Amino acid sequence: MRNLFFLVLAGATLVVQAQEGQSWVTGHLGQTRFGNGSILKDQVHLGAGVGHWYTDLFGLDLRVLRTDIQPKNAPGSSKSQEVHLMASGLINLYPGASNWYPYLSAGLGATNVGSPYSGKSDGTTLINYHGGIGIMGKLTDGLMLDLSAKGIRVGPHWDARTEYLATLGLGYTWGGRKAAPVPAPAPAPEPMPEPKPEPVAPPPPPPPPPAPEPPKEVAKPVPPPPPPPPPAKIVLDEAVLHFANGKAELGPDAKAAIQKVADGLKAYPGDYSLVVSGHTSSIGGKALNKSLSKLRADAVANILIESGVVASRVSTVGVGPDKPIADNKTKEGQAKNRRVEIDVKVKDGKTEVRKTETGVVEATPPAATSKKTAKKATK
Repeated sequence: MRNLFFLVLAGATLVVQAQEGQSWVTGHLGQTRFGNGSILKDQVHLGAGVGHWYTDLFGLDLRVLRTDIQPKNAPGSSKSQEVHLMASGLINLYPGASNWYPYLSAGLGATNVGSPYSGKSDGTTLINYHGGIGIMGKLTDGLMLDLSAKGIRVGPHWDARTEYLATLGLGYTWGGRKAAPVPAPAPAPEPMPEPKPEPVAPPPPPPPPPAPEPPKEVAKPVPPPPPPPPPAKIVLDEAVLHFANGKAELGPDAKAAIQKVADGLKAYPGDYSLVVSGHTSSIGGKALNKSLSKLRADAVANILIESGVVASRVSTVGVGPDKPIADNKTKEGQAKNRRVEIDVKVKDGKTEVRKTETGVVEATPPAATSKKTAKKATK
């Protein structure tokens, strides 16, 4: 546990960034060490957790950890267990521009404590408070690693015990936003060559005497210029993009439509904002559809930002199946409902917005299964 703790402290010196809106679910494995003077033997703990970064600085982590309890002086006695439920606030230490970020954690929770001699839980639940340090980050796109060290105090202050937890977490992460690319520095200007001295020309001859002025004519009145024509309206593009069932990937037609929206906005001098909303059909659970619709909206927003649209002007929302535009009882209606809408919000009355809609993407039919395989699946 000591080596793992020093590894976490070393990782805290990195300059890193938490992704606002990033969520995760993890499985945990680690070592529980009871405080000095305890009669209990150090044990391995297992658990699971979920979490979310609400901003680049603040997040929330929920964990459930299970630890066996066994006295040191009675190795043959029955084991019991204790279960920690911990809710921890997270503070990112060094917001920066990397996938790895150290953090501080602190919070409250509840611990169900078992007797080390009875061989079962005695049903006692005590308040715990805890704090620690850790580091988390992405191994690949979607796969994350979390290392943490915590101290936890279980029970009232007059009869409390201290435990130290070193935990390794591995899980899946999604969401978040990408940092804008850093522009390349402009090349230094080349030094200007020194001007060469020009030869001195001889003085010009004296000018001839002025000619007598001709008689002046009376100027005729000039008619006023015609009024300028009214300015033409600026045309901006919106888009409706369609997806395959259960997918968030964009096809060539959808990417071309997004690029067209981005090109028009980059040339527009006025103030504007974009709302990118993701939608699904009614197939599947509502929570899963909400998450899928947010992934679809984020995929479109990322292409807009990569195409030059300012990230602060783009917002995304996952609507799920709540706002259908077609009947979900038919396959055609379901295909139309699997979409992302890009809406342009402008305050200038001299603009006109037109909507482009890509073709509907049909759902991929499920693979056929034999009756024998289906029978095994129901067992």
